[in-house]
Amino acid sequence: MNPEQPNNLSEYQYDYQRIVDQIYQKEDFDFVGIAMQSQAPPHSIKWSFVAGNSNERFRKIVLRSGIGIAGLVIRTGKPFWDNDLTNYEYSSKMYTPIAQSERLQTAAAVPITNNLGLIDGVLLAGYHTNTTVSNQTAQILSQYL
Repeated sequence: MNPEQPNNLSEYQYDYQRIVDQIYQKEDFDFVGIAMQSQAPPHSIKWSFVAGNSNERFRKIVLRSGIGIAGLVIRTGKPFWDNDLTNYEYSSKMYTPIAQSERLQTAAAVPITNNLGLIDGVLLAGYHTNTTVSNQTAQILSQYL
């Protein structure tokens, strides 16, 4: 578990941090994170569990459904991958704050669903280099959930 994480994490939260840490240690990703959607309106999305972060800016990122990688995955319920994240500008609909703050060039993300089949969050993993990601990368991430 990251030393910055509070010690009083619920078991639910600990499991997500454990998943992030496990992926970061076993796979070759430079960054791994989980963004959770708030259950209360306006259902904002925040990056809550990370490993491999280069700074603490991820804590300030707050998204809506459909905005950024996490928002897109939550809105569509489908995996996402992109091999050129540096291509998006702030004004683009696909602007990705997490990729910008963590200097990710490629990333894959998959939805996290609850027992009812509703999407609670997003698991994302990415690279600082031009390492190719694909549907296979998304399938690897899905196996951890």
